[in-house]
Amino acid sequence: MGTIDDRLAAVEAELTAAAGDVSLCTISRSGGSVDGIKYLEGRMAALAEARRLTRREPRLDPATIQSIASTWRDQLVAVRERDAGRGWVAYRAGGVDELDDLLSDLGA
Repeated sequence: MGTIDDRLAAVEAELTAAAGDVSLCTISRSGGSVDGIKYLEGRMAALAEARRLTRREPRLDPATIQSIASTWRDQLVAVRERDAGRGWVAYRAGGVDELDDLLSDLGA
């Protein structure tokens, strides 16, 4: 799907469409179902982290992305184990899925 910036733009467009004109904080405070929004937010956060950590690399290194994905997987296990709530699970799962997709696109 292109560069990390391209992926970020696509996820941001999905998140904007899902949230409409309502801020993410307002959606979270409303007490309604936010799992889909949190999933997209997690995808975006994981990509932003990957972009930040790979910005100085001449080319995208799958080992770096794998390291980031490993951390996100560990955090997903942790939020599940401590029963942190569906929103946190959705957030972490979104990040894991996005990083796994990125690795797949990189052939890793």
